[in-house]
Amino acid sequence: MKPKKKTFLDELKQWRRDKEEQYAQVMMSTPTPTTILQSMPFPGVVLILGGRGWGKTGVGHQIAVAEHGQRNVPAMVHLPPATPQPLRAKIQKMLPDWMKVTIKPEEWEKRSVVIYDEAAQTAHARRTQSGAAVELDNLIGVSRQRGQLLIFICHHTKKLDPNVVREVNRIIWKRPTYAYQMFERDELTDFTMKAFDYFAAIRNGDKLSEKILRLIKRDNLMLDFDDFKFLSFTNRLPYYWTEQLSNLFEDITKVGRKSPG
Repeated sequence: MKPKKKTFLDELKQWRRDKEEQYAQVMMSTPTPTTILQSMPFPGVVLILGGRGWGKTGVGHQIAVAEHGQRNVPAMVHLPPATPQPLRAKIQKMLPDWMKVTIKPEEWEKRSVVIYDEAAQTAHARRTQSGAAVELDNLIGVSRQRGQLLIFICHHTKKLDPNVVREVNRIIWKRPTYAYQMFERDELTDFTMKAFDYFAAIRNGDKLSEKILRLIKRDNLMLDFDDFKFLSFTNRLPYYWTEQLSNLFEDITKVGRKSPG
């Protein structure tokens, strides 16, 4: 009896099974250790997610430090427009001279790193059809031609403009809580749960001692969407970082909570 001829439908079913197996392998694999410079796309779009107070802004700035050292590129520290001028001026004084505080995207320089902090305040999902959102979408679209590495920082993506999420090359997690995967976008819940498990393994059931806290704050889980694989790296805080500067960025978060919308 002749074997049944394999049809294109059979091949399609096999292709889907293979993709499911590939997805499962990536989800169950141990992240590959790397470094900031080895893992960053330039130009590209990076999203940093995670709980409050676990170093999202710090790692964003350390990425800028690494890229400045490697490529001699400036950095734009983009703050919400509602950030008061005295607060912006205070932050600018505490940054190195190759970093510039901005509140307007047109101030972003070509071939630069852009740190877009508290992104959900100004790139909010509910404002997707607004003029500002369309402008941001256009800026993301031309960022490769302009030679920019855009770094968006927020807690989770539910409130973030979906156009930002769709364009990312990398997502970095800094210790999300269990609740984050419950309220995350459906397409990212598996990845966020893996991030939760990753940081839970570092803790390994121990109480949050000073040593464990340092390990968690230094560690990062990254998903590389270009090659679809998980990576991990550690970071130190930037050389100019101080507790006062950290508190000033926290003040920006408080401003955002008071602003309407």
